[in-house]
Amino acid sequence: MSRGGAAPKAAPVGWVQLEGRYTIRWRRGDPVAYVLGAGQLGDHGMAGVLDTIPVSPLGWTDLAQVRLLGQRWLHRQRTQQSA
Repeated sequence: MSRGGAAPKAAPVGWVQLEGRYTIRWRRGDPVAYVLGAGQLGDHGMAGVLDTIPVSPLGWTDLAQVRLLGQRWLHRQRTQQSA
């Protein structure tokens, strides 16, 4: 614990929802983004993680980047299911 009882600052987290079915969570500095069910927006736990998406080691810069990452994941899932 830091001086004065303040908790250490956590890395920022980006959240986006896709098609009302999935939530993508990406914490700056994490090597993966997490795919969760739609109702898990704001959930920081690991229970219910459906998949992980490898991410750039530089981290995200804005929510548009997190959304693009999730959309690419969704496209890959659909492509794999139709094959």
